[in-house]
Amino acid sequence: MTARIDMDVVRLLIEEAAHTAIMPRFRQLKTGDIDQKAGPHDVVTIADKDSEAFLTPRLQDLIPGSTVVGEEAASAEESIMDALRRPGAAWLIDPVDGTANFAVGNALFAVMVALVQDGDAVASWIHDPVRGITAMAEKGGGAWMREADGSQRRLATPKPPSLAHLSGAPNIRYGDRDFAARIGHRADKTAGVLILRCAGQEYLAIADGHIHYAVYNRALPWDHAAGCLLITEAGGVAKRLDGSLYRAADKPWGSPLVAACGEDQWNWLKAGIFDP
Repeated sequence: MTARIDMDVVRLLIEEAAHTAIMPRFRQLKTGDIDQKAGPHDVVTIADKDSEAFLTPRLQDLIPGSTVVGEEAASAEESIMDALRRPGAAWLIDPVDGTANFAVGNALFAVMVALVQDGDAVASWIHDPVRGITAMAEKGGGAWMREADGSQRRLATPKPPSLAHLSGAPNIRYGDRDFAARIGHRADKTAGVLILRCAGQEYLAIADGHIHYAVYNRALPWDHAAGCLLITEAGGVAKRLDGSLYRAADKPWGSPLVAACGEDQWNWLKAGIFDP
């Protein structure tokens, strides 16, 4: 049975987590509030930990029997990710996406949550605590933005007319260096590059037409499940360069993930920029 959920109930929980655990720490972090994980550029803050701790039991209570895969818990114990590959409902939480930005006082961060059913995202939320906006999507039900004033509007990705009109975020720090070099050498075929160091903010930017694509060599589920559903339901495309659709149950490494504002635009990028 597919899990169904009241989208606004989840949105309110995310907003409360941001209000209580994240925003009081924004530009107020002390030295002891920041820890290093895998390397100097992979950090976690007290806000990440407290936001995930707030959301985990509350989301789990919304669907009896559901499991939770939070970024911080899964980073400490990788086997937690196995829940995404088992039948049933699972919640994916990125408690502060763009932690490196958050830690230095850069406002480009977000909270991302996805509801996953049998390995596929069926609902998603991306909240920008600074602007007070939340993008939401339901599989087969479309995507919409709730503004800070409480108004809502449907999201539909604009469709630029050519490769030369496309701007985007080619995140090529990880993975195949030949692939990265191709993108670097061919970037002048497009309208420009704007990397925000926050997947959640990049997905919001695509959904609203501020950029038109993003590329990721490493596709961790908490970074991408919510955004891929958002882009797809807003009329765009999110799939790997080998043509396979992105699934939350996928392993992080594989064919690069490309989210684009439309099918034609995805194909132009593949043929003009990404293919050998």
